[in-house]
Amino acid sequence: EVVRCLHLLLLNRYKFKSSKRIRSHSVQEILDNEYAEIRVDTRIKTDVKIRNNRPDIFILDKKKNKITLIEVGITSQDSLQIVETEKLRKYDLLANELGLIYKCSVEIIPYVMTWDGIVTKYHKSHLKRLEIPMNVEAYIQSIVLKKTVETISFDRRRGLDVILGAEMHEEPTPPLKEAKRDEDGVKTENKKNNTPHISQGGATLEEPTNNINEESDLEEETLVVKEVEENI
Repeated sequence: EVVRCLHLLLLNRYKFKSSKRIRSHSVQEILDNEYAEIRVDTRIKTDVKIRNNRPDIFILDKKKNKITLIEVGITSQDSLQIVETEKLRKYDLLANELGLIYKCSVEIIPYVMTWDGIVTKYHKSHLKRLEIPMNVEAYIQSIVLKKTVETISFDRRRGLDVILGAEMHEEPTPPLKEAKRDEDGVKTENKKNNTPHISQGGATLEEPTNNINEESDLEEETLVVKEVEENI
């Protein structure tokens, strides 16, 4: 969006036919007329192979015999100064080579701000060299802020959707103690079911399983038998 705004400004300055409204403006990679040649995000051919040869905007002012390389950057406040310096030095080799090829002066101008529109103390001088009116600068800052808000809102919505989706599909996990108790219950049940059978008189009987109540009954029966024997 920032490149598109700067591109439209340059087209009007160098008398290219263009849309008067930024929203309907489409960026073309290469434009050329009697006043200037403007390239956007295209590789600049040189006699020597140079790695950084694709500036955001390349302007050859034919009347002034001057080349301007513009590098746009939107970054965080912590990285603002670093990014601006990197953009300024990134095309030093390309600028030297272009000066030899075209036999003209070459300048590199960074256009850097944060996601919330903050700039460095050098930004004002960059604006002056680019001849950007303050109303255009204010419009660009508003676009950057709007895009930032839209991005944050989208990320929050997407994060909320992920959280809600996870909660809807999440299966309840039993507590560790309950799970252990269930597991022990299965083992006990299996153990009972696996008790051997005793055949008696053609009928199959399960081996009796002793429990507290059964043991009490047995003791009572024994006492009764003893009393009967003593009486006899």
